Order: sequence, then C-alpha cells, then structure tokens
Amino acid sequence: MSAFESDLNIGSSAPAAGGQGFSLQMFGKPTIVLAHLAFKAAALFFYFFANFITDSFIVQFLLILIFLSMDFWTVKNITGRLLVGLRWWSFVDAEGNNHWKFESAKDNDRFPAMDRRVFWLGLVVGPLAWAFFVTTAFLTFKFEWMIVALLGAAMSLANLYGYLRCRWSDTNQLTSYLSKWAFLNVLRRQQQPQPQPFQQNI
Repeated sequence: MSAFESDLNIGSSAPAAGGQGFSLQMFGKPTIVLAHLAFKAAALFFYFFANFITDSFIVQFLLILIFLSMDFWTVKNITGRLLVGLRWWSFVDAEGNNHWKFESAKDNDRFPAMDRRVFWLGLVVGPLAWAFFVTTAFLTFKFEWMIVALLGAAMSLANLYGYLRCRWSDTNQLTSYLSKWAFLNVLRRQQQPQPQPFQQNI
C-alpha cells in the first residue's frame, strides 16, 4: 500500500445514524468538512464586508490574501485527500524539469457520500462566487477590488482544475463525462410529463 493510500483514514469517524435535520454528525469527517469550508467563507465574507471592518485597503487586501492562502493550502493538502481521496502536487527532477502528479484513491466507497458532495460543492461554488465579484467590481469601476477578486478566482480555480485532473486523468475522460451528464439531463427532461394545455369546456 502506498503512503498516499495509508494516510487516507486520518481524522475519520463514523457518521451517526438516524439523525434528523442538518448536523455535523451527518459527515464522516466533520472537522475536515469545516476546514474545507471555513477559509472559503472567511475570505468571501471579508471581501464583502471589508469596508465595514476597516478603512485601510492594504489591511483588507492582506487579510483576504491570508484567508485565500490558507484555503488554497488546506484544500490542496488536506481536505481533498481526506474527503475524496484525491491529491495533486508537483516536483522538480534532477534535470530541473517540473512534473505534475495527479493521484486518486483506488476505493472511493470508503469516503461518505455527504463528505464528497460538500467537497465538490465548495470547490465549484468558490470560483463562481469570485467570478461574480470580478464582474461586479468591473461594472462598478472598482478595479483595485477586481484585482483582489481575480486573485481569489485564480487560486480557487487552480484547486478545481487540479482535482478535476485527479478525478479524470485526461481531458477526454472529462469531456466524455460532461457529455454523458448533459445527455442524461436532456433525456430526463424529455421523459417528464408535459403539462396539458388549458382546455375550456363549453
């Protein structure tokens, strides 16, 4: 067993059964799930409310950058490995060439479905939120905030791309998956009963 496979059970706990409503006990690794979402939420929250907390743009920028860096590092090195069994990293060989490695656990059933859903949800929502902030800053001519939002979008997109490469080893597999997903969605919509047109009885 590789070192990557042997480290996947860190922080695991059995989810409680029979719970009602939302609870951290729904997750197999509740503390890791919180770590996955906490820094994202902190960066987005501070970006939105920064002017209510401090008037210094330098302080605002530094705090958002710290949250973004902590989120990037946590997602890349901890939560991806423990919540979905994926890891991406790079190394430089003796000749100075940079190599990228994208690893995936062999058995995905060991990771609870709820943990996996939250991981991918956070991974996708983050870039979408930052893209919205980029657009808003551009339309309101706040170009200094657009740069901050672009930084957040770039860092979150880097993690999203890395984990998509881990999940699908090449772009052909990803394209095939997206095509099948789109086809199945269209098929489901066509199979749904269509509403009958209004008929007036005379």
